[in-house]
Amino acid sequence: MEHDDFRDFYYQYLGMVDVLNVSDSSMDRIDMLDDYGAGTVIRTKLRPGIELIVADCRFYQSQTLRFQSDVPMIELSFWLNGASEINLSGHHLHIQNNQCQLAFIRNLEAEMCYDAKEPMLACEIRIAESVFRELVDAFGGDVNLDMNKLLGSQAVRIFQQAIPPAEEQLVRQMLTCPVAPPLRKMYLEGKALELLAIYMQRLLFDVDSSTPGRGRGLRRTDLDKIREAANILACRMEQPPSLLELSRLTGISDFKLKAGFKELFGTTVFGYLRNKRMERAVFLLETERTNVYEAAIAVGYSNPGHFAALFRETYGINPGQWPKKAGFPGNSLKLPLHEGGAESR
Repeated sequence: MEHDDFRDFYYQYLGMVDVLNVSDSSMDRIDMLDDYGAGTVIRTKLRPGIELIVADCRFYQSQTLRFQSDVPMIELSFWLNGASEINLSGHHLHIQNNQCQLAFIRNLEAEMCYDAKEPMLACEIRIAESVFRELVDAFGGDVNLDMNKLLGSQAVRIFQQAIPPAEEQLVRQMLTCPVAPPLRKMYLEGKALELLAIYMQRLLFDVDSSTPGRGRGLRRTDLDKIREAANILACRMEQPPSLLELSRLTGISDFKLKAGFKELFGTTVFGYLRNKRMERAVFLLETERTNVYEAAIAVGYSNPGHFAALFRETYGINPGQWPKKAGFPGNSLKLPLHEGGAESR
């Protein structure tokens, strides 16, 4: 594949609606026309065959973009804000805040629907299949990373899950890019490859590198359903489903669900949910400078006092002290603590 095909693919995507204004001759930065929306789309070519797209914008009217491509590639997309409905070669995706998608693409027919006035902040890493193959082969190769095996007869294969706090922090570091201009592409490429490696390890090799051996006692179909259940809990932590609803959504019995979480994650279903809520709360307090009340509501606790007690039980300090522990001045609200109450669901 010629790496310039990436540029043609990018222009085709942007050219589906006449709402964008090129602000410089290189077309690295695209500004929305005032009549149609606000914000920018920035494309950074990190090296031939690897690029980064950042969209920070909104449309004033609902838009549907349709396009196709026969450029083989791997895409890793992070939606930090915004919602949309996307159909990729027959795969329907509902995109919402704090979700990511890893897609292996042989050829693509896409339809993307964006809601009017919905602010969007998205970051996409795109790597040509030929460059991906070179990177893998340089370290001996692996059958799990062969595109033909990954895709089989499919045009597209997609993995979707919530963005864990640690990876969200990596993405936001890419957005801020806190290095001198001559080092910018080096910094961004390093972060991009790190994120690709993290997600491929997690989604293609089954066993989390931090928990070797876990999940090997599960059948592949059950393992996929348990991971799907975990993703649902992480995506819907503000209003999570009950155990029976989660069982119905994933097509696995509640008994297998409970046993599978113990086997794969070493905790109960709602112990996993609590862990994810606490991880997300730490990210909000430390990186977003959210106050305690806002963090509690964001992760699904209507009682900030109960949230503070669980946080203290998990980390040994009050949530209002966490920004100070991390070296930030913090902006915690002074909230009364209330005893009792079950974990909010």
